Amino acid sequence: MGDGGDASRGLAEAAPADRSDTADAQSRERIISDALQELRIVAAELRADALESRGAYLDPARVLDASRRVERLGAEIMRAAGLVAVEGPFQPGSARRALARPRVLLVDDDPDLRSMTALLLEPGYEVLEAADGEAAIAIARAERPDLILMDQYMPRLDGLGALEQLRADPSTGEIPVILVSARADESIRVRGLDLGAVDFLAKPFSEQELRARLDRTLRFVRSQSVLRELAETDPLTGLANLRAFRARLDEEVKRARRYRTPLTCVMADMDYLKSINDQLGHAAGDLAISAVARTIGEELRETDFGARYGGDEFVLLLPHTGREEGRVFAERICDRLRETPLTVAGRRILLGASFGVAEIPAAAGEDAGSELVRAADSALYDAKHAGRGRVAVAREVA
Repeated sequence: MGDGGDASRGLAEAAPADRSDTADAQSRERIISDALQELRIVAAELRADALESRGAYLDPARVLDASRRVERLGAEIMRAAGLVAVEGPFQPGSARRALARPRVLLVDDDPDLRSMTALLLEPGYEVLEAADGEAAIAIARAERPDLILMDQYMPRLDGLGALEQLRADPSTGEIPVILVSARADESIRVRGLDLGAVDFLAKPFSEQELRARLDRTLRFVRSQSVLRELAETDPLTGLANLRAFRARLDEEVKRARRYRTPLTCVMADMDYLKSINDQLGHAAGDLAISAVARTIGEELRETDFGARYGGDEFVLLLPHTGREEGRVFAERICDRLRETPLTVAGRRILLGASFGVAEIPAAAGEDAGSELVRAADSALYDAKHAGRGRVAVAREVA
Protein backbone atom coordinates (compact mmCIF):
# COMPACT_ATOMS: atom_id res chain seq x y z
CA MET A 1 0.00 0.00 0.00
CA GLY A 2 2.91 2.39 0.91
CA ASP A 3 2.76 6.18 0.96
CA GLY A 4 4.93 9.24 0.66
CA GLY A 5 3.98 11.20 3.75
CA ASP A 6 5.90 13.99 5.45
CA ALA A 7 9.62 13.28 5.58
CA SER A 8 9.81 14.70 9.08
CA ARG A 9 7.49 11.95 10.30
CA GLY A 10 9.82 9.21 9.10
CA LEU A 11 13.17 10.72 10.09
CA ALA A 12 14.56 12.54 13.09
CA GLU A 13 17.97 13.99 13.77
CA ALA A 14 20.25 12.33 16.30
CA ALA A 15 23.84 12.66 17.41
CA PRO A 16 26.22 10.78 15.12
CA ALA A 17 26.93 7.25 16.33
CA ASP A 18 30.43 6.30 17.52
CA ARG A 19 32.60 5.64 14.46
CA SER A 20 33.71 2.19 15.60
CA ASP A 21 30.12 1.19 16.28
CA THR A 22 29.13 2.50 12.86
CA ALA A 23 31.94 0.55 11.17
CA ASP A 24 30.95 -2.63 13.00
CA ALA A 25 27.33 -2.17 12.01
CA GLN A 26 28.28 -1.57 8.39
CA SER A 27 30.49 -4.67 8.42
CA ARG A 28 27.65 -6.78 9.80
CA GLU A 29 25.23 -5.37 7.24
CA ARG A 30 27.69 -6.18 4.45
CA ILE A 31 28.15 -9.78 5.68
CA ILE A 32 24.39 -10.29 5.88
CA SER A 33 23.81 -8.70 2.47
CA ASP A 34 26.48 -10.85 0.80
CA ALA A 35 25.17 -14.04 2.45
CA LEU A 36 21.59 -13.29 1.41
CA GLN A 37 22.73 -12.70 -2.16
CA GLU A 38 24.50 -16.08 -2.22
CA LEU A 39 21.38 -17.74 -0.78
CA ARG A 40 19.41 -16.30 -3.69
CA ILE A 41 21.98 -17.79 -6.06
CA VAL A 42 21.61 -21.22 -4.43
CA ALA A 43 17.83 -21.03 -4.81
CA ALA A 44 18.15 -19.89 -8.44
CA GLU A 45 20.48 -22.78 -9.27
CA LEU A 46 18.05 -25.31 -7.80
CA ARG A 47 15.12 -23.76 -9.64
CA ALA A 48 17.12 -23.96 -12.86
CA ASP A 49 17.88 -27.64 -12.21
CA ALA A 50 14.19 -28.31 -11.58
CA LEU A 51 13.17 -26.56 -14.79
CA GLU A 52 15.81 -28.38 -16.79
CA SER A 53 14.65 -31.75 -15.47
CA ARG A 54 10.99 -30.70 -15.91
CA GLY A 55 10.16 -31.53 -12.33
CA ALA A 56 12.06 -34.83 -12.26
CA TYR A 57 13.83 -36.02 -9.12
CA LEU A 58 16.74 -33.72 -8.26
CA ASP A 59 20.22 -35.20 -7.87
CA PRO A 60 20.63 -35.90 -4.11
CA ALA A 61 24.31 -34.94 -4.26
CA ARG A 62 23.42 -31.48 -5.62
CA VAL A 63 20.68 -31.06 -3.03
CA LEU A 64 23.06 -32.06 -0.23
CA ASP A 65 25.72 -29.65 -1.52
CA ALA A 66 23.13 -26.86 -1.59
CA SER A 67 22.07 -27.76 1.95
CA ARG A 68 25.65 -27.43 3.20
CA ARG A 69 25.97 -24.04 1.52
CA VAL A 70 22.72 -22.94 3.16
CA GLU A 71 23.99 -24.08 6.59
CA ARG A 72 27.24 -22.17 6.16
CA LEU A 73 25.53 -19.00 4.96
CA GLY A 74 22.88 -19.25 7.66
CA ALA A 75 25.61 -19.47 10.30
CA GLU A 76 27.25 -16.33 8.90
CA ILE A 77 23.95 -14.43 8.97
CA MET A 78 23.08 -15.50 12.50
CA ARG A 79 26.53 -14.62 13.86
CA ALA A 80 26.51 -11.23 12.12
CA ALA A 81 23.02 -10.56 13.48
CA GLY A 82 24.14 -11.51 16.99
CA LEU A 83 21.71 -14.43 17.23
CA VAL A 84 24.41 -16.97 18.12
CA ALA A 85 27.60 -16.50 20.09
CA VAL A 86 29.53 -19.58 18.97
CA GLU A 87 30.60 -21.13 15.71
CA GLY A 88 28.41 -23.91 14.37
CA PRO A 89 26.03 -24.95 11.59
CA PHE A 90 22.82 -23.06 11.02
CA GLN A 91 19.58 -24.90 11.69
CA PRO A 92 16.16 -23.43 10.84
CA GLY A 93 14.67 -22.13 14.06
CA SER A 94 17.92 -22.62 15.99
CA ALA A 95 17.53 -19.20 17.58
CA ARG A 96 14.24 -20.37 19.09
CA ARG A 97 14.89 -23.99 20.08
CA ALA A 98 17.76 -26.25 21.03
CA LEU A 99 18.65 -29.19 18.83
CA ALA A 100 17.37 -32.58 20.00
CA ARG A 101 18.38 -36.10 19.04
CA PRO A 102 16.57 -37.41 15.96
CA ARG A 103 13.51 -39.46 16.86
CA VAL A 104 13.32 -42.89 15.23
CA LEU A 105 10.22 -45.10 15.41
CA LEU A 106 11.12 -48.83 15.32
CA VAL A 107 8.27 -51.00 14.07
CA ASP A 108 8.68 -54.78 14.39
CA ASP A 109 6.61 -57.57 15.93
CA ASP A 110 9.76 -59.22 17.36
CA PRO A 111 10.35 -57.60 20.79
CA ASP A 112 13.88 -58.98 21.08
CA LEU A 113 14.89 -57.50 17.73
CA ARG A 114 13.31 -54.16 18.69
CA SER A 115 15.22 -54.10 21.97
CA MET A 116 18.50 -54.99 20.29
CA THR A 117 18.07 -52.36 17.58
CA ALA A 118 17.07 -49.75 20.16
CA LEU A 119 20.26 -50.45 22.12
CA LEU A 120 22.31 -49.91 18.97
CA LEU A 121 20.64 -46.57 18.26
CA GLU A 122 19.92 -44.99 21.64
CA PRO A 123 23.29 -43.28 22.12
CA GLY A 124 22.57 -41.07 19.10
CA TYR A 125 18.80 -41.30 18.64
CA GLU A 126 15.63 -41.01 20.67
CA VAL A 127 13.89 -44.34 20.01
CA LEU A 128 10.16 -45.04 19.97
CA GLU A 129 8.77 -48.56 19.49
CA ALA A 130 5.67 -50.17 17.95
CA ALA A 131 4.75 -53.84 17.54
CA ASP A 132 2.71 -53.59 14.32
CA GLY A 133 1.55 -51.26 11.58
CA GLU A 134 -1.58 -50.05 13.37
CA ALA A 135 0.38 -49.06 16.47
CA ALA A 136 3.00 -47.39 14.26
CA ILE A 137 0.37 -45.19 12.61
CA ALA A 138 -1.04 -44.09 15.97
CA ILE A 139 2.41 -43.28 17.38
CA ALA A 140 3.47 -41.49 14.19
CA ARG A 141 0.39 -39.25 14.31
CA ALA A 142 0.92 -38.44 17.99
CA GLU A 143 4.71 -38.14 18.15
CA ARG A 144 5.77 -37.12 14.61
CA PRO A 145 9.13 -39.00 14.56
CA ASP A 146 11.94 -37.88 12.26
CA LEU A 147 12.18 -41.33 10.66
CA ILE A 148 10.37 -44.69 10.74
CA LEU A 149 12.25 -48.01 10.47
CA MET A 150 9.50 -50.54 9.74
CA ASP A 151 9.45 -54.29 9.18
CA GLN A 152 7.33 -55.54 6.28
CA TYR A 153 5.84 -58.74 7.73
CA MET A 154 3.77 -58.06 10.86
CA PRO A 155 0.35 -59.07 12.23
CA ARG A 156 -2.74 -56.84 11.99
CA LEU A 157 -1.18 -54.45 9.46
CA ASP A 158 2.03 -55.10 7.54
CA GLY A 159 4.66 -52.56 6.50
CA LEU A 160 3.24 -51.80 3.06
CA GLY A 161 -0.26 -51.31 4.44
CA ALA A 162 1.01 -49.01 7.16
CA LEU A 163 3.16 -47.09 4.66
CA GLU A 164 0.18 -46.52 2.41
CA GLN A 165 -1.88 -45.12 5.29
CA LEU A 166 0.98 -42.95 6.51
CA ARG A 167 1.37 -41.41 3.06
CA ALA A 168 -2.38 -40.77 2.76
CA ASP A 169 -2.46 -38.75 6.01
CA PRO A 170 -1.19 -35.14 5.66
CA SER A 171 0.08 -35.20 9.26
CA THR A 172 2.41 -38.16 8.56
CA GLY A 173 2.81 -38.03 4.79
CA GLU A 174 6.28 -36.42 4.91
CA ILE A 175 7.84 -38.72 7.53
CA PRO A 176 10.58 -40.79 5.82
CA VAL A 177 10.11 -44.57 6.06
CA ILE A 178 12.77 -47.27 5.61
CA LEU A 179 11.23 -50.70 5.02
CA VAL A 180 12.96 -53.76 6.48
CA SER A 181 12.52 -57.38 5.40
CA ALA A 182 14.31 -60.73 5.74
CA ARG A 183 12.92 -61.87 2.39
CA ALA A 184 14.59 -60.78 -0.83
CA ASP A 185 11.27 -60.12 -2.57
CA GLU A 186 11.80 -57.72 -5.47
CA SER A 187 8.07 -57.04 -5.84
CA ILE A 188 7.83 -55.93 -2.18
CA ARG A 189 10.82 -53.66 -2.65
CA VAL A 190 9.38 -52.08 -5.79
CA ARG A 191 5.94 -51.67 -4.23
CA GLY A 192 7.47 -50.02 -1.15
CA LEU A 193 9.43 -47.55 -3.24
CA ASP A 194 6.31 -46.80 -5.30
CA LEU A 195 4.41 -46.01 -2.10
CA GLY A 196 7.12 -43.57 -1.02
CA ALA A 197 9.60 -45.54 1.09
CA VAL A 198 12.96 -43.75 1.02
CA ASP A 199 15.04 -46.92 1.37
CA PHE A 200 14.90 -50.71 1.81
CA LEU A 201 17.03 -52.59 4.36
CA ALA A 202 17.50 -56.37 4.20
CA LYS A 203 17.80 -58.51 7.33
CA PRO A 204 20.24 -59.36 8.79
CA PHE A 205 22.04 -56.03 8.82
CA SER A 206 25.12 -54.81 10.65
CA GLU A 207 25.22 -51.90 13.07
CA GLN A 208 27.41 -49.97 10.61
CA GLU A 209 24.97 -50.45 7.73
CA LEU A 210 21.98 -49.50 9.89
CA ARG A 211 23.62 -46.29 11.09
CA ALA A 212 24.79 -45.41 7.59
CA ARG A 213 21.27 -45.84 6.15
CA LEU A 214 19.66 -43.80 8.92
CA ASP A 215 22.26 -41.04 8.79
CA ARG A 216 22.06 -40.77 5.00
CA THR A 217 18.26 -40.58 5.07
CA LEU A 218 18.22 -37.94 7.81
CA ARG A 219 20.85 -35.82 6.04
CA PHE A 220 18.82 -35.89 2.85
CA VAL A 221 15.57 -35.08 4.66
CA ARG A 222 17.22 -32.19 6.51
CA SER A 223 18.56 -30.81 3.26
CA GLN A 224 15.08 -30.92 1.73
CA SER A 225 13.66 -29.24 4.85
CA VAL A 226 16.24 -26.46 4.70
CA LEU A 227 15.59 -25.88 1.01
CA ARG A 228 11.82 -25.92 1.53
CA GLU A 229 12.18 -23.35 4.31
CA LEU A 230 14.42 -21.26 2.07
CA ALA A 231 11.85 -21.42 -0.73
CA GLU A 232 9.08 -20.32 1.64
CA THR A 233 10.99 -17.57 3.47
CA ASP A 234 11.29 -13.92 2.54
CA PRO A 235 15.07 -13.31 2.42
CA LEU A 236 14.91 -9.73 3.68
CA THR A 237 12.74 -10.19 6.76
CA GLY A 238 13.00 -13.87 7.66
CA LEU A 239 9.20 -14.08 7.74
CA ALA A 240 7.29 -16.39 5.43
CA ASN A 241 6.73 -15.29 1.84
CA LEU A 242 3.44 -14.89 0.01
CA ARG A 243 3.41 -18.43 -1.37
CA ALA A 244 3.80 -19.92 2.10
CA PHE A 245 1.10 -17.59 3.43
CA ARG A 246 -1.44 -18.73 0.85
CA ALA A 247 -0.85 -22.37 1.75
CA ARG A 248 -1.11 -21.63 5.48
CA LEU A 249 -4.24 -19.53 5.00
CA ASP A 250 -6.00 -22.47 3.37
CA GLU A 251 -4.96 -24.78 6.24
CA GLU A 252 -6.03 -22.38 8.99
CA VAL A 253 -9.39 -21.62 7.38
CA LYS A 254 -10.15 -25.34 7.05
CA ARG A 255 -9.16 -25.88 10.67
CA ALA A 256 -11.27 -22.96 11.90
CA ARG A 257 -14.29 -24.21 9.96
CA ARG A 258 -13.83 -27.81 11.10
CA TYR A 259 -13.53 -27.01 14.80
CA ARG A 260 -15.56 -23.78 14.77
CA THR A 261 -12.76 -21.79 16.38
CA PRO A 262 -12.01 -18.10 15.74
CA LEU A 263 -9.36 -17.03 13.24
CA THR A 264 -8.19 -13.44 12.90
CA CYS A 265 -6.16 -11.87 10.10
CA VAL A 266 -4.09 -8.72 10.62
CA MET A 267 -2.78 -6.67 7.71
CA ALA A 268 0.04 -4.20 8.42
CA ASP A 269 1.54 -1.51 6.21
CA MET A 270 4.52 0.67 7.13
CA ASP A 271 4.05 4.42 7.35
CA TYR A 272 6.35 6.89 5.58
CA LEU A 273 8.70 4.31 4.05
CA LYS A 274 8.99 6.39 0.88
CA SER A 275 10.46 9.26 2.91
CA ILE A 276 13.16 6.94 4.25
CA ASN A 277 13.96 5.59 0.79
CA ASP A 278 14.10 9.07 -0.73
CA GLN A 279 16.36 10.60 1.92
CA LEU A 280 18.59 7.71 3.02
CA GLY A 281 18.32 5.25 0.16
CA HIS A 282 16.69 1.87 -0.30
CA ALA A 283 19.30 0.11 1.87
CA ALA A 284 18.03 2.15 4.83
CA GLY A 285 14.48 1.34 3.76
CA ASP A 286 15.31 -2.36 3.79
CA LEU A 287 16.71 -2.02 7.31
CA ALA A 288 13.49 -0.33 8.39
CA ILE A 289 11.38 -3.09 6.84
CA SER A 290 13.53 -5.70 8.61
CA ALA A 291 13.17 -3.87 11.94
CA VAL A 292 9.37 -3.82 11.63
CA ALA A 293 9.36 -7.51 10.69
CA ARG A 294 11.54 -8.32 13.70
CA THR A 295 9.16 -6.52 16.06
CA ILE A 296 6.20 -8.35 14.55
CA GLY A 297 7.98 -11.70 14.82
CA GLU A 298 8.74 -11.14 18.50
CA GLU A 299 5.03 -10.75 19.24
CA LEU A 300 3.89 -13.88 17.40
CA ARG A 301 3.00 -17.02 19.34
CA GLU A 302 4.10 -20.49 18.20
CA THR A 303 0.67 -21.06 16.66
CA ASP A 304 0.59 -17.67 14.87
CA PHE A 305 1.88 -17.10 11.36
CA GLY A 306 3.51 -14.01 9.89
CA ALA A 307 4.43 -13.27 6.27
CA ARG A 308 5.69 -10.42 4.16
CA TYR A 309 2.78 -9.71 1.84
CA GLY A 310 4.85 -7.57 -0.52
CA GLY A 311 6.88 -4.37 -0.36
CA ASP A 312 6.28 -2.89 3.08
CA GLU A 313 3.10 -4.86 3.82
CA PHE A 314 2.76 -7.78 6.22
CA VAL A 315 -0.04 -10.25 6.87
CA LEU A 316 -0.56 -12.22 10.08
CA LEU A 317 -2.81 -15.14 10.95
CA LEU A 318 -3.87 -15.55 14.58
CA PRO A 319 -5.65 -18.90 15.19
CA HIS A 320 -7.99 -19.20 18.17
CA THR A 321 -8.11 -15.42 18.31
CA GLY A 322 -11.11 -13.12 17.96
CA ARG A 323 -11.29 -9.57 16.58
CA GLU A 324 -10.92 -7.88 19.95
CA GLU A 325 -7.84 -9.92 20.86
CA GLY A 326 -6.49 -9.19 17.40
CA ARG A 327 -6.98 -5.47 17.94
CA VAL A 328 -5.08 -5.60 21.25
CA PHE A 329 -2.30 -7.57 19.56
CA ALA A 330 -2.02 -5.03 16.71
CA GLU A 331 -2.06 -2.05 19.08
CA ARG A 332 0.75 -3.60 21.09
CA ILE A 333 2.92 -3.85 17.95
CA CYS A 334 1.92 -0.33 16.96
CA ASP A 335 3.06 1.01 20.35
CA ARG A 336 6.31 -0.95 20.26
CA LEU A 337 7.20 0.45 16.84
CA ARG A 338 6.74 4.03 18.06
CA GLU A 339 9.09 3.27 20.96
CA THR A 340 11.78 1.56 18.86
CA PRO A 341 13.50 4.01 16.51
CA LEU A 342 16.26 2.74 14.23
CA THR A 343 19.60 4.54 13.77
CA VAL A 344 21.19 4.36 10.32
CA ALA A 345 24.29 6.39 9.37
CA GLY A 346 23.73 8.70 12.34
CA ARG A 347 20.10 9.37 11.42
CA ARG A 348 17.23 8.29 13.60
CA ILE A 349 14.43 6.56 11.71
CA LEU A 350 11.02 6.64 13.38
CA LEU A 351 9.28 3.37 12.70
CA GLY A 352 5.53 3.13 12.36
CA ALA A 353 2.77 1.09 10.74
CA SER A 354 -0.99 0.99 10.34
CA PHE A 355 -3.05 -2.16 10.94
CA GLY A 356 -6.30 -3.69 9.76
CA VAL A 357 -7.97 -6.50 11.72
CA ALA A 358 -10.67 -8.94 10.59
CA GLU A 359 -12.12 -12.16 11.98
CA ILE A 360 -13.50 -15.10 10.00
CA PRO A 361 -17.20 -15.67 10.72
CA ALA A 362 -18.48 -18.88 12.30
CA ALA A 363 -20.43 -19.77 9.14
CA ALA A 364 -17.51 -19.32 6.74
CA GLY A 365 -18.06 -20.10 3.06
CA GLU A 366 -15.82 -21.71 0.47
CA ASP A 367 -14.03 -18.43 -0.30
CA ALA A 368 -13.64 -17.51 3.35
CA GLY A 369 -9.85 -17.13 3.21
CA SER A 370 -9.90 -14.57 0.41
CA GLU A 371 -12.78 -12.70 2.05
CA LEU A 372 -10.91 -12.62 5.35
CA VAL A 373 -7.81 -11.08 3.78
CA ARG A 374 -9.89 -8.57 1.81
CA ALA A 375 -11.70 -7.51 4.98
CA ALA A 376 -8.41 -7.01 6.85
CA ASP A 377 -7.00 -5.06 3.89
CA SER A 378 -10.09 -2.85 3.80
CA ALA A 379 -9.72 -2.16 7.51
CA LEU A 380 -6.06 -1.28 6.90
CA TYR A 381 -7.16 1.27 4.31
CA ASP A 382 -9.49 2.78 6.90
CA ALA A 383 -6.61 3.04 9.39
CA LYS A 384 -4.43 4.79 6.81
CA HIS A 385 -7.22 7.15 5.85
CA ALA A 386 -7.83 8.01 9.51
CA GLY A 387 -4.28 9.25 10.00
CA ARG A 388 -1.89 6.28 10.04
CA GLY A 389 -0.12 4.77 13.03
CA ARG A 390 -3.35 3.23 14.26
CA VAL A 391 -5.52 0.10 14.19
CA ALA A 392 -8.90 -0.35 12.50
CA VAL A 393 -11.17 -3.37 12.93
CA ALA A 394 -13.39 -4.65 10.11
CA ARG A 395 -16.97 -5.60 10.55
CA GLU A 396 -17.70 -9.32 10.53
CA VAL A 397 -16.95 -10.89 7.14
CA ALA A 398 -20.14 -11.50 5.22
